[in-house]
Parts: sequence; structure tokens; C-alpha cells
Amino acid sequence: LSVFACMGPIGVLLGMAVKGFAAPIVDAVMLAIVAGTFVYVGATEVIPEEWEDQEHKWKKFFSLITGIVSMFVITQYSMKLEGAASL
Repeated sequence: LSVFACMGPIGVLLGMAVKGFAAPIVDAVMLAIVAGTFVYVGATEVIPEEWEDQEHKWKKFFSLITGIVSMFVITQYSMKLEGAASL
């Protein structure tokens, strides 16, 4: 358990060290791996477990869709801000 607890801070320190001297592509690849892992765990562990219990299934469905749409809107907004900053 203590090894597992130390992995978070070690990962943060490693990420900060790599970002300091590595090319931007390394940062992008690391971010893609982390995001993919997060999506994988959510899609294979969390969502199916929530759908096992059929109670409030429509609330769960609309909450899931609301989260997906919210992430899309935030992404579009941030892309718009980045585009405006480069002008």
C-alpha cells in the first residue's frame, strides 16, 4: 500500500522533470497516455459498475451525456481562447 501511495508524487516529480528539458512532443505523448488511461478506466470499470443497478437509470444516462457535452463545450471554448491568443 505504501508503494502505491508513493506512485502519485513520484509521477508528478517525473512529469515535472521531463517537461523541463524534453521536447513538446514528449509532453504531448505523456498527456495522451494519461488521458487514454483515464478514459479506459472510466469506460471499463466505473460506467459498467454504475449501470449494473437499474435504479435511476435515466438520471445516470442524462448525467453521463451532460458530462460528455460539458467536456466538448469546454474543449471548444479553450480552443477558441487559444486561437484568440495567437492573433
